[in-house]
Amino acid sequence: MRILIGYSMRSGSTLLQHMLGQHSAVRSTSDLSSWLMLSRLLTGLGPKQGAVCVKPMDILFLEQWRLMSRFFDRFIWLVRDPRDAYLSSIESGYAYLLWPRGRRMSGVDLGLVDRWQRIQRQYLKAPEKWHLVRYEDLVTRPEATMNSILEYLELPYERLDRFERFRLLNGGDYKICQSSGVRSSSVGRYRTKMPGPQRAVFQRLIGPEMDFFGYPSV
Repeated sequence: MRILIGYSMRSGSTLLQHMLGQHSAVRSTSDLSSWLMLSRLLTGLGPKQGAVCVKPMDILFLEQWRLMSRFFDRFIWLVRDPRDAYLSSIESGYAYLLWPRGRRMSGVDLGLVDRWQRIQRQYLKAPEKWHLVRYEDLVTRPEATMNSILEYLELPYERLDRFERFRLLNGGDYKICQSSGVRSSSVGRYRTKMPGPQRAVFQRLIGPEMDFFGYPSV
């Protein structure tokens, strides 16, 4: 079984990939290391047994990823409140990795907001194809959320919300090196870290998408 994780930057995709990788039946790859596995899958050289989970860099989902969708069997889409994802991208220093700086409104980089919107449209074009997971559910209800994912993947239950510490050599987020479990402290940070005029920019530009995914306007 070949599993693809779709997401936009700073949505918790490395955490999800790492948690899935703890399952005894799953081999998972993240970010740069996914490109090698992706190329193997596209050329028919991927593993013949077990499950492999691929989480390529999110720029893949800016384009027509459907051209390669036939190479995967299961599709998981991970979404996070765009305001928290925006803050995380700026604070982590990843915001402008392979991405230009954009015009600003009330201090918000509109290019980054557009990037989030363009990537989410890949899900919105065909939501029936994906198993949707919200980052907020993953970190506040990790066991129930992972159980739902395992049911979708038709894999036997294993507890995955406690895991081995992440190794940087596999690529991904350095923050996971500091933890052996799931933390929910990053949920709703925009309420105290983002001024009202900046929150209004998100509501104005991507309000419908936020409503669709269940994110409040305040």
